[in-house]
Amino acid sequence: MSQVKVAQSRPEDWAYLSEGGSTIVLSYTGPFHPNFTGKVLRLRKVSLKEASHDRFGTVDEEDDTVIAFQNTVIATLVPLEFLPDLDVVLLDAGWLAALEVLCNGDRPTERRAQDRIDKARKKGILATDLIGGDVLAIEIKVQS
Repeated sequence: MSQVKVAQSRPEDWAYLSEGGSTIVLSYTGPFHPNFTGKVLRLRKVSLKEASHDRFGTVDEEDDTVIAFQNTVIATLVPLEFLPDLDVVLLDAGWLAALEVLCNGDRPTERRAQDRIDKARKKGILATDLIGGDVLAIEIKVQS
């Protein structure tokens, strides 16, 4: 997938799915779109103590390490046909701000008190949506 921009979709076409300590995950629920249908959007979060809005566009950002981890480690253990697609998506601060307003009410209160979507990020991840299908999903991730 080449240079997909999240702004090719509407913020209201994404629904809050879940989150962890460092990311929030949203599921695409809008009309058919070749880049977004059947996908989830994984976005990095930032502590409320950080002023990420002041650094948008100034962060020289590599692709998310989760993609490299899948390609270099997991792909040696699990056949490729059993792995979800992971693709970089280009972000837009205004689009992310609108998304945050729409999904904040669905987030747990304790999470909203600690962090928010990092609107300074220029890249996110689009991944295969494995929720609700006829699949068995197992998460393998590095803990630091």
